[in-house]
Amino acid sequence: HLGLELFLLGSSASNRFSIRDIARASLQRLAEQTGDTVYLFVRSGMDALCVDRVEGHFPIRTLSLDIGGRRPLGVSSGSLALLAALGDDEVEQVLSANSERYARFGCRPEDVARMVSATRRDGHAISDGMVVPGMCAVAVAVRDRSGLPVAAITVGAISQRMDAARRVQIVAQMAAEARRIEQALQPLATPQRKRRAARAT
Repeated sequence: HLGLELFLLGSSASNRFSIRDIARASLQRLAEQTGDTVYLFVRSGMDALCVDRVEGHFPIRTLSLDIGGRRPLGVSSGSLALLAALGDDEVEQVLSANSERYARFGCRPEDVARMVSATRRDGHAISDGMVVPGMCAVAVAVRDRSGLPVAAITVGAISQRMDAARRVQIVAQMAAEARRIEQALQPLATPQRKRRAARAT
């Protein structure tokens, strides 16, 4: 069903073009600050879609996913950050829809549900060797004014570079950039809200 898939990818790219442009400077800053690889994910159905990637200067790079690559929601830190930012009912729908796919990554829906709870509690997602052995990644969600996720920022590195102290530092840097992106997105939403209000009157 290549035709349908290309249509979905095209629709996603069209709808998310502004978020990629706005987030680019934040990704570049994070890559410079951390030296590691930084990814931008958006939701695409039951998947997280990688729409941008910036490589840091550290010589050992974790290029686990190319732009256009996908992960089931709940697998990898970026997709987990997106999933955890959804409402409980929608999380249950995703867990059910992706249950068979999770098995390919050695986990079950109940495992992902526990990771969702941990992500909500900690304020960030973490994936340590789940997708790529020896790789650790952390992620935070970027939300709209209603609190729904529009994207997730991920920083990935070899596990040796992701001790607890460094993770805390990187999460703080990512959270600051997520707030920058959220603030930049607000003016873009204003004309859309005005058009909806005009149609409703």
